[in-house]
Amino acid sequence: MSDAKPQLVLITGASSGIGLDLAKAYAARGWSIALLARNPKRLESAQKECRRLAIDSNQSFESYEVDVADAASAYGHRQQVEDRQGVPDLLILSAGIVQSIPFMEQSDEEFDAILETNLLGCRRLAKAWLAQMVARGRGQICFVSSLAGFIAPYGYSGYSASKFALLGMAGALKQEVHALGIDISVLCPPEVDTPMVAQERTYISPVARLLKDLGGTLQVDAVTRATLSGLERRQFLIIPGFQAKLTYHFARLCPGLFGWAMQHVVDWARERQSRQHKAG
Repeated sequence: MSDAKPQLVLITGASSGIGLDLAKAYAARGWSIALLARNPKRLESAQKECRRLAIDSNQSFESYEVDVADAASAYGHRQQVEDRQGVPDLLILSAGIVQSIPFMEQSDEEFDAILETNLLGCRRLAKAWLAQMVARGRGQICFVSSLAGFIAPYGYSGYSASKFALLGMAGALKQEVHALGIDISVLCPPEVDTPMVAQERTYISPVARLLKDLGGTLQVDAVTRATLSGLERRQFLIIPGFQAKLTYHFARLCPGLFGWAMQHVVDWARERQSRQHKAG
């Protein structure tokens, strides 16, 4: 047990999935945790889970009911956190929503909602804390994007738009703050076995399902291990899973061939779906 003040990580989307698993991992490493999410009951449960993993009596565990899609809520949490726990050493911006909706079927409201959470929500949290990190001369921000931030899969025009934009924003921000002592990372996992993804499986189209299978599905603990390792090494791009890395490098090094292959898989899957529908 140390008398030194533990480092503080602030995590959005901390009540379930990747956010919660990362919160628990950092709690077990002796960090203090600021957990942000929308659901107060799940937040309370997450806070208790983290506290049980504490290894130092100086660790603090606080939860804050915050909706990153609401600007007042996203910016308004900062003073509370600073008063209770101080300025975070690390931000993990994991709050996000997923929509597998074809372009022509997605309403303007649905498209706007996914950008509000996945892109603008992350921007708001980063902007809320960046000045304090710069004043201190150090800090880390990890944006949670997706493999769909590089590869635009069938049925995910809105989701991919939000995750592509997030990656672009993070890349530009990295250049701006590197000399100021701030490290930027982007986590880009393939499909992860989380409650949000489990819900998506109840309505996802067979074509979209087939394409997601190309990137593989990871358990959340595998994503956590890759994230911890990547953040320790101040790595900009963190892609968990061998299959996902292979897909990324194929798309990056052979974009024409990759696009051709993707389109042929989509066409084949749609044709197969059509035959099955007629047979049924």
